[in-house]
Amino acid sequence: MSVHKIDGGPGGENNHFPKKFVTLYGTAAITQGNWVMFDVTDTTNGLGGSVVTAAATANGEQLVFGVAAETTTAAGNIQIQIAGKFENAAVDVTMAAGSSIVVSAAGTPAAGRGQIYVAGDLAPICGIALEDDTAGQADVMIINQGYF
Repeated sequence: MSVHKIDGGPGGENNHFPKKFVTLYGTAAITQGNWVMFDVTDTTNGLGGSVVTAAATANGEQLVFGVAAETTTAAGNIQIQIAGKFENAAVDVTMAAGSSIVVSAAGTPAAGRGQIYVAGDLAPICGIALEDDTAGQADVMIINQGYF
């Protein structure tokens, strides 16, 4: 009988929530916990190599792919989490556990804030809420878009 190993490594660590990060160029200040999107107007590191805080657009922003893992005060490199559990991501104050997340102009829009997916949103779902919001923050599971 074979052994089914579920721990995260040879030392017996138990990593049930693996995460994936990339470091990209942020074209402006970005706050930790905000959803980010590709900045297709910036060519500093080639198209698709720069990010900006996700805009709240009608029918959902289609370029959203992760959450800022740190805060920057100006343009420069920033670490973005693109998959896995993120604690205290920026979400709308109506967020409920189990909701599909997009960044759109539905509800109470604010740049970088995830909203509950509604009919008519054209953007792909970028995450799932793992809990109800607390003061506009919630733990989320970021869906890997497969870009990196």
